[in-house]
Amino acid sequence: MKDEKLKQDALDYHAEKPFGKMKTVPTKPHATQRDLSLAYSPGVAYPCLEIEKWEDNAYRYTSKGNLVAVISNGTAVLGLGDIGALASKPVMEGKGLLFKAFADIDVFDIEIDEKDVDKFVETVKRIAPTFGGINLEDIKAPECFEIERRLVEELDIPVMHDDQHGTAIISGAALLNSLELVGKKISEVKIVVSGAGASAISCADHWVNLGVNIENIKMVDSKGIITKSRLEANGLTQEKARFAHDCPDGDLASAMNGCDVFLGLSKGDIVNPEMLRSMREKPIVFALANPHPEIMPDVAKAARPDAIVASGRSDFSNQVNNVLGFPYIFRGALDCMAKKITPSMKLAATIALANLAKEPVPDEVSEAYGLDFITFGEDYIIPKPFDKRVLVWVASAVAEAAVEAGVAGIKSSNFDIVRYQEELESRLGLTHSVMRSVMNRAKSSLKRIVFPEGDDPAVLRATYELIQEGICTPILLGRKEAIEKIKSELNLEFECEIIDPISDPRRKGEYRSALFNKRARKGMTIVDAQRVLKSRTYFGALMVELGDADGFVGGLTRAYPTFLRPCLEVIGTDENSERVVGMYMMAVKGKLLFIGDATVNVYPDERTLAEIAVQTARVAKRFGIKPKVAMLSFSNFGSSRELRSNRIENAIRIAREIDPSILIDGPMQADTALLNDIQKNYPFMEFKGAANVLICPSLASANIAYKLLDHLGDAEMTGPILEGMAKPVQILQQGDGVREVVHMAAICAVDAHRQELERL
Repeated sequence: MKDEKLKQDALDYHAEKPFGKMKTVPTKPHATQRDLSLAYSPGVAYPCLEIEKWEDNAYRYTSKGNLVAVISNGTAVLGLGDIGALASKPVMEGKGLLFKAFADIDVFDIEIDEKDVDKFVETVKRIAPTFGGINLEDIKAPECFEIERRLVEELDIPVMHDDQHGTAIISGAALLNSLELVGKKISEVKIVVSGAGASAISCADHWVNLGVNIENIKMVDSKGIITKSRLEANGLTQEKARFAHDCPDGDLASAMNGCDVFLGLSKGDIVNPEMLRSMREKPIVFALANPHPEIMPDVAKAARPDAIVASGRSDFSNQVNNVLGFPYIFRGALDCMAKKITPSMKLAATIALANLAKEPVPDEVSEAYGLDFITFGEDYIIPKPFDKRVLVWVASAVAEAAVEAGVAGIKSSNFDIVRYQEELESRLGLTHSVMRSVMNRAKSSLKRIVFPEGDDPAVLRATYELIQEGICTPILLGRKEAIEKIKSELNLEFECEIIDPISDPRRKGEYRSALFNKRARKGMTIVDAQRVLKSRTYFGALMVELGDADGFVGGLTRAYPTFLRPCLEVIGTDENSERVVGMYMMAVKGKLLFIGDATVNVYPDERTLAEIAVQTARVAKRFGIKPKVAMLSFSNFGSSRELRSNRIENAIRIAREIDPSILIDGPMQADTALLNDIQKNYPFMEFKGAANVLICPSLASANIAYKLLDHLGDAEMTGPILEGMAKPVQILQQGDGVREVVHMAAICAVDAHRQELERL
């Protein structure tokens, strides 16, 4: 019944209009006669002539550099076998969807109705100039080996048969991390490979490149263990022959007896619990046959609780999914104009995946899989497919390896790995790109950032990331024993300063005196000061005020005002600011916008509204934006005097007095602020084009706006960013995740560096 439901759902999914899964869309303007004259005749002649002069100009003037051909003859489609070229098209379209969704690569799927190797190769060669890379798919062995070998040799663009190398690259990362967890050396482990097709042979070859001793690999096909006796009887293909060893003939069960690792790339339900129990202690079981593995993961764990188990299924942990490989390998290869995909590039991808699995996992990834948190261990040995960081880690590693191997179209002297990683971040969204730049700036001067919620799991995972990335020097407040216990539970290893305010001598000494002197005329006694400093929030604020820390980041566990108030009392506002302002940075449809005040000032008067505008514009400048400030209202330029729109007009006048250089106008409706067509009705406006700083008339309207944009507008939100404090302070929102903590810490660190330079 379940299979019938899946069948109908899948058919309905593919039949929904527009039919299929992919379409092409124009990337250039085409609404006017001039647009068409540039897109086609006569203007198109000029890029044609430039490409004629130098073929690599095709990467500049056409889509070649972001276009991959997914090509199949339909002879080995999934678990369906030889179903023909046309019947393979849904799979090839699906592959194209994955390329686009995970790595922003455009795809033409091409189904070639040809089984003859020579004719197939010749067909691919003739169409190859169109593409920046070729992904071969679902071609049966042994023909696939010859097809790939010849195309790699005869073409000057990257070619990869994903069925071979994708699984090899991903499983290789899983192997490295599994061996680390069980404490076994890669050169010593005994491995059984069930299957001798394209994937199995490629995996074995790749694992040998990783350090496995080929003499320790027993490969088993449908006739049993591949041995020297079978080779001598001329019963093996060239590809199988490399794995023929001088050992007794036998079946899969006899091969698995005493082995450390099982790699299954054959067919379902051929391994039983007894076979697993015959393996050595702490076995590694990769049952990767699809859709039915050699043994179900739950059955495997029941038979061997000490085993690390992986499969190709998404309903169990440790899914070995090729989507972790091919989109990012081609992304890196395309971006450096690689001529081929080398073994070193595949190794780089494997190592990048293995290393990423040891990094703290973003909350959004855990949430996507319905988990509280994910951490490196026997149930998490490779990254999850929905971890966006895979793009940056793998693609950059592949590109760097291509440059080092001398197969890239970019010289090593012209390849900047940091800049390339920033470019990759931009493909994840504008916020990723902007924040990567902020984090890189933070690395130039490591600032001490104090976290009052030092025992919060999100803070601890963020701390690990901040230390690993070299963004700042975290200081955690809380009980050392409690923090170390949570670190251990989260499998986090790092060293940083931990301070317990209760036992710290400064609470009863210099900090008490400093707080009393600051608040004595506001009703605070010396005893009150000592008592209040038991609060980590007050203690952390004093650290910043007295120079023992450079910035303060907190707010995950309690309401926003609970953290803001102590910071205002201890640190106060900047001498150039009468108000503190809370704003959000948001990326919407490729544009960076700032909206304020969304957290602090409830119903600002005209003076406060003016300062909100000036301070928000100031922050926008720091993020590289030339601010165009729109003062938002329900009417345009005083068309209605109802509901105090004159307050906004006065605020604009005051803002210009505070900062004569500010580009500001209003009051105006939100669509007027953003749309050129409406702005044409108001030729007197101070700025043209969409505003990038939006000032709302009240906290309520700003808060409503940013939450609607966050949840309904597909906006990427960062903040709230606090501006106007005398020293760097950033207050998080309750429930923020690791990503938000890292981002706000980076902003806080950069702000601390800026203030330091201003004081010089």
